[in-house]
Amino acid sequence: MKNALVTGASGGIGEAMCSYLEELGYRVLAHARTKQQADALCSGNDRLPVWGDVTRREDIAQIESQVSGVGALDLLVHNAGILTTDKTPGANGLGIQAEVNVVAPVALTQALLPALEKSENPNVLIVSSGMASFARSNDYLQLASPNGSSLFGHYAISKCAANTVTQELAKAHPNLKVISVEPGFVKTKMTAGNSSMPFPMGILAKIIGASPEKAAHKCFDHVLGHDLKSGSITQSGKVINSEGKKWSADFAIDTLKQLLAKAGLALN
Repeated sequence: MKNALVTGASGGIGEAMCSYLEELGYRVLAHARTKQQADALCSGNDRLPVWGDVTRREDIAQIESQVSGVGALDLLVHNAGILTTDKTPGANGLGIQAEVNVVAPVALTQALLPALEKSENPNVLIVSSGMASFARSNDYLQLASPNGSSLFGHYAISKCAANTVTQELAKAHPNLKVISVEPGFVKTKMTAGNSSMPFPMGILAKIIGASPEKAAHKCFDHVLGHDLKSGSITQSGKVINSEGKKWSADFAIDTLKQLLAKAGLALN
């Protein structure tokens, strides 16, 4: 049986992803920030609980220790994400949207390399967003000092950075298949129940947002059902041409490396 770890699985898309992966025959490792939350996710099913704050080095080491006990990790899904206007720095002193949406996928992937490399076909999926295409800048150093902007501001930039992370992790680790996926406009607490979301968008999410279950299918069906090239950026179930996109520019790569360096990380 293949093993899949889903971060940020305590609700919304993450929890729906766990259920869908179980349908696909995976043994699911369901991650939440606390042991209590993770245990609740795994009550009455065959999931394995994993817990820890993905922005803290000591917690990432703890997650690595928990995952190492299952052997090979075939699929790592970086679903944990945040949309906030909060300017409070995260554990690494950066804006919390940078730490969760950009830094954590790099740090956790690197920590879990031993488990991923035990798999015959290791896949890493980074849940990005269609908002990446609306980013007004690819100067990711902006994310180090948040300005309180929301969906069309630093959140969009952080998801643009997540796409750059996808491409650069694919280059750094050719033994992994690293793909960016986006779930579309979904009705979750992040969208419909989030005071940091622009009010009209929150209302729209309640009215026209897709269900988390539909979003989970959208994220996985195209990626797992086709032999996509590592580093691919997918939106709306299709691989998009990254040529000329903000996330593929040399400047974006340079500022990503500088942002990661502030968290004590490198891409190699």
